[in-house]
Amino acid sequence: MLKTPFLETLRQFPLILVGFGAQGRAEAHNLKRSGASFKLALRPQSQSWAKAHEEGFDVVDLQSFSPAGACIALNVPDQAHQQVAGELLKRGHPRAWVFAHGFSTHFKTLPMREGGPAHLLVAPKGAAHGLMEFYQTPQALPAILALENSRDESTLKAWAESYALGIGCHPQGLIWARFRDETECDLFSEQALLCGGVSALLKSSYEVMVEAGYHPEAAYFESLYELKLIVDLIWKDGITGMRNRISPTARYGDITRGPRVIDSSTKEKMKVILSEIQSGKFAEEFLKNIDSPSFKAQEELDAKHPLEEMGRKIRDRLKKPNA
Repeated sequence: MLKTPFLETLRQFPLILVGFGAQGRAEAHNLKRSGASFKLALRPQSQSWAKAHEEGFDVVDLQSFSPAGACIALNVPDQAHQQVAGELLKRGHPRAWVFAHGFSTHFKTLPMREGGPAHLLVAPKGAAHGLMEFYQTPQALPAILALENSRDESTLKAWAESYALGIGCHPQGLIWARFRDETECDLFSEQALLCGGVSALLKSSYEVMVEAGYHPEAAYFESLYELKLIVDLIWKDGITGMRNRISPTARYGDITRGPRVIDSSTKEKMKVILSEIQSGKFAEEFLKNIDSPSFKAQEELDAKHPLEEMGRKIRDRLKKPNA
């Protein structure tokens, strides 16, 4: 549980969490562990409503409570912010909207109005399950914080830091920046490296090995399966630290062949992706296509990639007990 001063700061304003998906659930559980007072607002008869009740939360009706004067954490998908906020504003004006990602503020899908709610960003840098897994440990997630449209900057900044601690972020990892910094860097890293880049590189490396006649299971182990080992080493001690812990063959191949795979042309393509984010082109495309049949079809097709099929078989086999 957090020390009293942090809880006292959080209690300055009523706190209401909207949404109980991965992010909302993690924040709710950690705030409860921290001893913070808050309400959880969901739509009645939804799956989230039932799940939250099962997990011991008191839930209020999203369609009827008044948000006046409260800090409202919008833990719903980016594309739903405008609709949910619009519903709430009909019943009162919050003190602040609190976001785990800066998309809606930066791209103005939830615009700021003079005299309207402040926009607070408390963005943990990692997946939601990491908030719960590393709660109050040395591995607790850092967070990027930002504030806009505030008439009381010092008070809301102190509240935001207390909120970050309450949801389980690292006390030495709270970084004040801008909505632009978090939003554009987050989208770029997801697309070019952490999700898009890694996924594409894994599929390509698997395809090259299988097409060259190597056993598909060997290709799987030498690509996706061993990735966690390398990423964990890099996360703990950086690239140089990882290189100090792998074989001389792997270290030599890393330094001499890596730049041949990821070369200057890759960097130029990354710059194009970043420019699409900066211009708002990606945001517009995302909001238009996230629920489209063509995107759903692409998701389903990717889930059937041979690397994914092999991974499911390997994971099922490794889960079986020893004979």
